[in-house]
Amino acid sequence: MASVNKHVNYKLITSIAAATLLGLIELQSQTVKAEVNATPLIIQQRVNQDDNNDPLFNGADVSNGYTDKGYTYVEPTLTSPERQDSYHLTTNQGWSNDLQTINYNQKDNNYNLYYLHTEGGANGNATGGQNWQRVTTKDFTHFSKPNTAIQDKGNIKDAWGSAWTGSIITNKGNITGVPKGAQVAYFSGLSIKDKQQNIWAAWSDNDGQSFDHILYNGFPVIDHYWDWTSKNKSDERDPSVFYWHNKLIMYAAEGNDLGVYQSADGLHWSKANPENESKVYNDQYFKGLKFEAPVECPVVRSMKIANGTVKQVLFFGAKSPQDGQTTGTYYIVGHLDNNGIFFPENDVKRLDQGTDYYGANFSGSDDLSKADDSLISMAWVGNWNYINSGIKTNQEDMPVTSKRLGAYTLARKLVLNNDNTISSTPITTNLEEKSGNEVNGNVSSKRVDENGNHELVNLKKQPANSKYVLHFSTKNNENYNGAVQIKFTQGKDNNSIIFNPANGQYRVYGNSSELTGAAADYYKNGLYSGLGYRNDSGLKDKQDFTLTIYTDKDSIELFFPNGETYTMARFCVNNIQDVSILSQDPNKNNKFNISFNQVGPDLVGYVAKPNDSKASSGNTDNNNIDFNSNNIVTPDNYVKPEKEPNNMAEIKGTASNSQLMHNAYIYDQNGKKISNIILQAYSILKTYGTKMINGKKYFVLSNDHYIAAGNISGSKRKLSHNAYIYNKCGKRSGKRVLKKNKRVNTYGSAKKINGKKYYAIGKNKFIKKANFQIK
Repeated sequence: MASVNKHVNYKLITSIAAATLLGLIELQSQTVKAEVNATPLIIQQRVNQDDNNDPLFNGADVSNGYTDKGYTYVEPTLTSPERQDSYHLTTNQGWSNDLQTINYNQKDNNYNLYYLHTEGGANGNATGGQNWQRVTTKDFTHFSKPNTAIQDKGNIKDAWGSAWTGSIITNKGNITGVPKGAQVAYFSGLSIKDKQQNIWAAWSDNDGQSFDHILYNGFPVIDHYWDWTSKNKSDERDPSVFYWHNKLIMYAAEGNDLGVYQSADGLHWSKANPENESKVYNDQYFKGLKFEAPVECPVVRSMKIANGTVKQVLFFGAKSPQDGQTTGTYYIVGHLDNNGIFFPENDVKRLDQGTDYYGANFSGSDDLSKADDSLISMAWVGNWNYINSGIKTNQEDMPVTSKRLGAYTLARKLVLNNDNTISSTPITTNLEEKSGNEVNGNVSSKRVDENGNHELVNLKKQPANSKYVLHFSTKNNENYNGAVQIKFTQGKDNNSIIFNPANGQYRVYGNSSELTGAAADYYKNGLYSGLGYRNDSGLKDKQDFTLTIYTDKDSIELFFPNGETYTMARFCVNNIQDVSILSQDPNKNNKFNISFNQVGPDLVGYVAKPNDSKASSGNTDNNNIDFNSNNIVTPDNYVKPEKEPNNMAEIKGTASNSQLMHNAYIYDQNGKKISNIILQAYSILKTYGTKMINGKKYFVLSNDHYIAAGNISGSKRKLSHNAYIYNKCGKRSGKRVLKKNKRVNTYGSAKKINGKKYYAIGKNKFIKKANFQIK
């Protein structure tokens, strides 16, 4: 991570310094209620007063697997919904990242989208065991269920052991062993033989649903070891293949350079320019910026400008920390020579100015003699500096991280302008929009804070999946003067945008408590020593302008009217957000019109029980449980129990309060588990003695339900080694040592913490399972 000193003191320059917006105080809010869904029936219990500071038990009711007022997802799995977007493409299982070709299927009148996917989830091994997943879409807001298009490994020793990025073309009849009209995938990956990067090819007999026919007997069609391929003999990936002058051309990412190769039959490749190294060097494709390796995901397309001129555009992934730019997607406009070598005609530009538009891909013809009037682009919402670091499902210090992780941006329509810049507009034709709200007026008439900033709106509990259209104008012919700030807050997380329409510059900064260490610092402080990320929108000196913002669970996307965009990832698992919008008005000349509404289906998540004054009090003594839910949920709403046990003759003991020491399932009178309901550890239960069922001991709850006794009274286990005590994060609690052969009371089954198994021996006290004798 680097800092750029020349930008450290950056401020938005207006007659009132926009930097004063950094010291905002809490404002009296205008409350706009989001649409309230019917509250799911949930388990409701009382919590100990001692647990009030525990993020799992702070007085919030729990639903759909969420607690802590929706800021904690309790037990993330490879398919759990805590990061499922409403209207953005999201992986349905495990981990995903780079997009592959966006390929139009004329037969079915839809698009095939492909992305990299790891079944094992977001476990830090983002590059191993990857396959290609395929979904289809007609409108880019509704997507089919995915299927595996390319397996994660080939079937010979020199095949791939993990599939990486590539591209798809349609065979014109020249690719050996492939029917004319069939689709062929060229993709990189790690060799089973030596774990090094090479490029393979396979074709599909089902219109791109899967690529099961491996070409060249499973051997690489490009090998990084060949003396004319990768100069560093390591990087050889992300092939982009297209037709040019009646032959196949491939661009491959090779660390610092782009290798360019040609083939007549699709299997045997050679240098595109046999007279030299046949590379496009970074001083060409990254002209105008300071390059830092590696380059990734090249894509070449022909685009037609409005005046009829045809240009070739080279897209790719890279970064320029010295210029204050993180990894992102870039483009440069130029032309190809007869050999297919790219030559730039202007400086490189950022396709999306944000931190999280990466692994992008594009629609368009694979025959570059045919130019497209426009392209469709989508990208992975991610940045390798933090996205693979372990994303917590809470805003506290619990080391519980998402295993399912991977979201994508809205699709954008790309148009090449006469000045060789590209404009992006979101594709939202069939996006569901609910009725919304509108606020307008004179900026100067709105409440002023102590820094001279006018509060235009301060919205509470808005859906995280929303659209905001902010239109600003003036009363006369003068340009809009004064900075604008938009801030999204979710618990401890926040993301802010400060835009200065006088010079077009804007700054984005935020905080994510789901990140830790260097990842959290990079997300928060960016490349400007705590000032986040600065950009120039090119939109300045305007009498009126409109900013459009789309938010979803995993992202915020900002669209300027001139076609510039900014995408940022966010990681809170909550399905609501607070939104504040402020503006300066030094000349008392500014006007505003702001509309906002939910877009896309309702998010799955925590839903607070309406009209329940006790929902966050935690002051009842009753153990009240409603068993009509199959959700994994727990404390703190309260409903009267329907009945106490009616079979007291079979039960030993009378009613008493018992503390649950381990997460526990509920069982019926036959000892069968009831759905997936889980009661949370350390809750206080009202129990009615014990009962033996099928030879096992259970504590009796109300409504003829039962809980295994080991979760309350525990089981004695003998230590085979001296043992330390650990907390719920797997960190040692003090220096106390329990001696070998001591019999210790443990509760429930062993719990996995940071990959190791522990037995609970008390509240927030654990001993490693390995320290106990094996029976």
